[in-house]
Amino acid sequence: MGRFRVLVAFMLSSFMLLAGVLVAMPVDRAAADGLELGPDGYFSTLSAGEMPMRSIASEGNAHKVLFGRSGLLANAAKVVEPGDADNAQVDGKYVVLGKGANASKNRSPAQSSNASWATSATTSLVSNEVLLWADDVVTSPFTFIAGTSCTVYLCNTFDAGSADSDGKASYESQVAKVSQLLGSNTYYSDVELSQMGAASQLNAVCTNASNCADGFDAAPPSGQQDSVGSYRVFPLSIGDMAEYFNANDGYEFGDNAKRRCSGGYCNNGVSGSWLRSARWNNALQGTHVSDVGFVGYSGVLVQSMGLRPAVRLNLEHLLLSANHSDQSQVLGASDLLRLTFVDASKALVNPVVTSAAGELVVSAGSNPLSSGFGWKAVDPSAVDGSVVASGFAADGHIDASVFPLNKVLDFYYWGQENGSATEGWSNRATVPVRVTIRNGKEYVPPSYGIELTGTTAGGLTAYRIGEYAESVFDHTGALKSVKLSTPADPVKASILAAAGVAGGSGVDVDNPMGWVASQWLGYPTDPLSDDVTSAFSPFAGKLQLFARALAAKSDAELGGVKGSLPAGTFASLATETLSVSGPGLYLIVDSSGASLPIIVGTKVFNEDLDDGDGRFVDFVDAGVKGKPRLGQAVLKTTVTDVAKRVVNDAGMDGFDVGSEVEFEVALQVPDLSGFSSVSYAAYEFAVADVAEAGLSLPAASGVKVLVDVPLPDTEVTAQVSVGRTTTTNPGDTLTVAGLKAVFAEDAGGRVANKATLPAGSLMRIRYMAVLNTNASWSAPGGGALDPNSNTATLTRSKSDGNPETKTATANAYSFKLDLVKVDKDDVSKPLGDAKFEVSRDGQALKFVKLSDGVYRLDAAGTAEVTTHTDGTLSLQGVEARELSFKEIMAPSGYFTVSDFMVEVVPVWDADASEVTVASYRTGGTDLAFVSQDGRSVVVADPSKSLANLPYTGGIGILILLIVGGLFLMVAVRPYYLSHRAEATANILM
Repeated sequence: MGRFRVLVAFMLSSFMLLAGVLVAMPVDRAAADGLELGPDGYFSTLSAGEMPMRSIASEGNAHKVLFGRSGLLANAAKVVEPGDADNAQVDGKYVVLGKGANASKNRSPAQSSNASWATSATTSLVSNEVLLWADDVVTSPFTFIAGTSCTVYLCNTFDAGSADSDGKASYESQVAKVSQLLGSNTYYSDVELSQMGAASQLNAVCTNASNCADGFDAAPPSGQQDSVGSYRVFPLSIGDMAEYFNANDGYEFGDNAKRRCSGGYCNNGVSGSWLRSARWNNALQGTHVSDVGFVGYSGVLVQSMGLRPAVRLNLEHLLLSANHSDQSQVLGASDLLRLTFVDASKALVNPVVTSAAGELVVSAGSNPLSSGFGWKAVDPSAVDGSVVASGFAADGHIDASVFPLNKVLDFYYWGQENGSATEGWSNRATVPVRVTIRNGKEYVPPSYGIELTGTTAGGLTAYRIGEYAESVFDHTGALKSVKLSTPADPVKASILAAAGVAGGSGVDVDNPMGWVASQWLGYPTDPLSDDVTSAFSPFAGKLQLFARALAAKSDAELGGVKGSLPAGTFASLATETLSVSGPGLYLIVDSSGASLPIIVGTKVFNEDLDDGDGRFVDFVDAGVKGKPRLGQAVLKTTVTDVAKRVVNDAGMDGFDVGSEVEFEVALQVPDLSGFSSVSYAAYEFAVADVAEAGLSLPAASGVKVLVDVPLPDTEVTAQVSVGRTTTTNPGDTLTVAGLKAVFAEDAGGRVANKATLPAGSLMRIRYMAVLNTNASWSAPGGGALDPNSNTATLTRSKSDGNPETKTATANAYSFKLDLVKVDKDDVSKPLGDAKFEVSRDGQALKFVKLSDGVYRLDAAGTAEVTTHTDGTLSLQGVEARELSFKEIMAPSGYFTVSDFMVEVVPVWDADASEVTVASYRTGGTDLAFVSQDGRSVVVADPSKSLANLPYTGGIGILILLIVGGLFLMVAVRPYYLSHRAEATANILM
């Protein structure tokens, strides 16, 4: 059966080759003292206030930190009291209990409500500080008191100051003295001591017997004070047993695996470790945590407790926390962390990064720390504080395979002195050097900029209001899509507020900038937004209102300045590049106010293209149907004069003949403060709008006048006078007089601004015109680009009373499409009398015949169009959208072609005021293609000949199948016979 399938597959493939059919599949191509240290890999992933030991099942699941010196240190815990000189066994492992900030509070690990003895304040942590607790008890047992110097009522407390009101002597317990001795370079390296900081006072003790005589409870204890002495190393408080493990986690004498000594039995033969508290009502008892983790109290003379020290560690100079064995980020449940701290007085001299086969190599002219080089790689786009990879290279050679492919990373490297059990586990590092790498090689990041053209007296300032991510490119390297997200607050809050001011409804609160871009910035949505042309006519529209609302925000509210050009750069017409901080969408503001705020995105950098500026790419269809161009913008003067645009061409594809075209004339309310010599009666402010013959203007009742105060689209038409006159040359005229009544008033004989509509407010005149049969058509391929223009003229008084005029023009486009019918085998031979049906979006279009082969779109026409005897067919008055053609009758002696589509593709200038070029796009069959000069679409009909039989049905196909079958019988026979013999042989065996 399997061989039969092979045979059938072979026959089918051979038939396809014989038929000459070719199927082509498309192919889509951490900072300190001003130092930049980056995340450390472990502590940077912990959130502020996090308590790691509270979120795990048992202490054994937590990563422990190697810290301090390890081993038996002779006379380490020797204290001033005779007979108490004991050894300290330090294992160098510390459990991470919490990360600051964490304010002190009263907690109890006991469940019973009457256990007031178990309540005390917790050890506080400031921001960027962690609390570490030794993995086990480090000293031999000692009594809580300090020999005979302690009187009865002072033996319970941690330390006290000078003699109190009862005449009791100053006091420091044995626990406090051992803590001070442990906090020295006998037990920790100098670099570790520097991170622990200077010795400081402790909270949760009692220093005055009279204040503490009655004990305390959780509401709150009044007798707790700060210690008189200062300590680097200290016992935890009884409240810490609740706070940093689990609040109210069990009866005080219960087993707690998180708090027990690491092996279940404590080092040095002790049964637990002393705690600190301010409990005073029983002078003969002190608090402790046992070897199995329960919390209780013991007599102060009990000689079975030692010290399990805690330290507060400042993370400011922490460069790396990584696996002890190889300094990597690969960590199992039982792996230990080693810390690397920066010594700000040490630096590499002449550091260098090079690449070799499969390696990244770091080196330096000299390295003051001789163990070798430490390094880490960080993804700058990550927000979780993680490190991608890290390690240590004695010779500076790093396996490049540890770096993810095609990922741009921040790479830090430094000279390193490795810690040890005898010297102190923590590593010491020089100030790190940071470079950018990609695929194991140093990478120079691109410099982003926006090209601006225009004139202004002011300086320009750029603010980043959108961030790029997840870029997708096509097979040529051009941009297909890029995800746009909104920066965090305060920028996000400013964008959301500005979108509301501009009249946005249903704005995405999670990504408001993405919503604005899809609705107003010219990136089409489905269905199309009604205002995507704002990006190219920024004199009005919701995008401009949005931009102006953003421009009114402070630098801080916009996330700070991300680029600028000084005043005078555009004193005369110039093109300059405004360098910005990185890829994204920017708001550009003119300090002088002479040009409108602009919203424009940078181009996207494609790493996979060749070196050079060519790696900055735009959308493949940038400018097509008005899609915004990235990385360039034109400075636009404000609408103090007059501006005009087409409002309802959302797809930027023009109009069908007979369609309504909505125009908007935008004006800005002038500042009349300098018009003291101009009377209200003499002041003039009026608009005359003249259309070309191809546009029919509406009746006066069809005109609306809108202002943006107090709300966008506030109608004030009733306050003005609108008139209309009809002429044939150049065309209809609309006049809007009395506009001054909207914003001006008579103030004691002179014209002045109304308070209700301040200077700078927008006024907009909107109306619908009709594209009539006198319209001009624009043609692709270098043909005439002939818009239907509409010019508005503003006549206004100047401050000296004399009039001046300003004009603005908007263009409405309609297109024509030219086809030429030819012989497939002789393209110089035209074919007349071919008949087509034309449709769009599944709906048949109708045309009226103007002459042989020339038709204009008209709902009263017919659905059939026919080529001229010279093979030409011209369709006029259509939008630049995809049209589907079906040949319903071919010329005599020819086959019809398959259905095909033709689309006119207009490309607009930088501000989408004019179409600069138009071209054709075809699809559906290879027999419909664009002519060499680009001015027409050639449709090639195959003649009814043997060579063209595959284009028809009936007997031709039958003959082909018979011939093909004969060929296959001959070709396959040897193959079949040989495999039959092989099969027989296999069976016989």
